[in-house]
Amino acid sequence: MSKIVAIGGGFDGRHGDFLVRHILSLCDKEKPNFLTIPTTIFDNFDTSMYSRFFNWGCEVDALFVTRDYVTEALIAEKIRKADVIHVPGGNLRFVAEMWRRYHVDKYLREAAQAGKVLFGASSGSMCWFREGYDDCGPEHEFMFVDCLDLIPYCNCPHYDSETWQSFNDVVRSRKISSIACENDAAICFVDDKRYILHSPERPDARCWFFDAEDDYRRIDLDAHPEVLERL
Repeated sequence: MSKIVAIGGGFDGRHGDFLVRHILSLCDKEKPNFLTIPTTIFDNFDTSMYSRFFNWGCEVDALFVTRDYVTEALIAEKIRKADVIHVPGGNLRFVAEMWRRYHVDKYLREAAQAGKVLFGASSGSMCWFREGYDDCGPEHEFMFVDCLDLIPYCNCPHYDSETWQSFNDVVRSRKISSIACENDAAICFVDDKRYILHSPERPDARCWFFDAEDDYRRIDLDAHPEVLERL
């Protein structure tokens, strides 16, 4: 059973350790191995989560998928060694293309089946879903991107942002139900449990379900736990 924490955005600054503590609580090991995969930011190194997990005593590593020295064997080795896998926000179209090209998708699906904890915000959230809605098109136009399909819905992050409200107009173009998460809210798929994680900074942050079987009716998942538990 997979363990995925899909974050709409936020959970940074002084509340970053709140998120780290929750991620660590999902692990079987006291000091798990942490891996960040920054393909979303074109394999530039994002030290934010890397440093936080290091400070909590974890062994930390990074996988730069597009570097010349990286082989499929190395990709498999790093992903299989990790207990926690993090993907930062960035360009969803680029990460989807590179993961398919270098077969990263294969090993991440294997990691999900092995029960490793997978998490990230924005593009690092969308990548685990069947589809993501991201501003990664030409001139930062929004577009839908096919992703790993570990969670069988479309995902939209930053939903409380006015720019990302365009999702309301296009969600009906999909053939599947969708989940939109506000900043400082995360939807968690942990084994057979479904729950919303809120940042202490914004306990009112919400995740929304657009039900394709009910004319894409928008449902507040905090207010309707019976819908959340069926996802």
